[in-house]
Amino acid sequence: MERKSFFSFLNKIGTLGIILITIIFVYLLLAKSTHLWPFNKNYQMVVLEDGTTYFGHLKFFPRPCLSDVYFIQTQQDEKGNIINQQLMPISSGGVLNLKSKIYLSFSKILLWADLPKESQILNLIKSYKLQTSLNLPQPQPQPQPKKSFFDSEKNNQKNNKIK
Repeated sequence: MERKSFFSFLNKIGTLGIILITIIFVYLLLAKSTHLWPFNKNYQMVVLEDGTTYFGHLKFFPRPCLSDVYFIQTQQDEKGNIINQQLMPISSGGVLNLKSKIYLSFSKILLWADLPKESQILNLIKSYKLQTSLNLPQPQPQPQPKKSFFDSEKNNQKNNKIK
């Protein structure tokens, strides 16, 4: 009798294991087709209810999270005209901590979309990463020596002597 109950117990455990593996497999299939895939490596654009737009790696498992986050910083003049727009990582400039990860409220997300591989935003992110990984210095203009009044007078005197 004890032997039958032991095999019955193993049979129940095996059945539960198969059911659990099936549930996980079905979840991953559904997640892949509905953008809930937890292993996505593409960049997405996320627009929140207030109009704020972020770019990064969006994951919904176990809660909405955006990593490697960038945003567009806009500079305006007194009249409200846009002077300059620049793509910035959220970890720069003291906007947030050095961690480039933000957690979002699912109810505040208005929409999200995958960035295509030929996207201008994606190209800007790649060029920014390349520039920062190589630590390329920004080209600085070379200062031109200032000529004083006396230097120009000396040149005039030399030119007059040559003639």
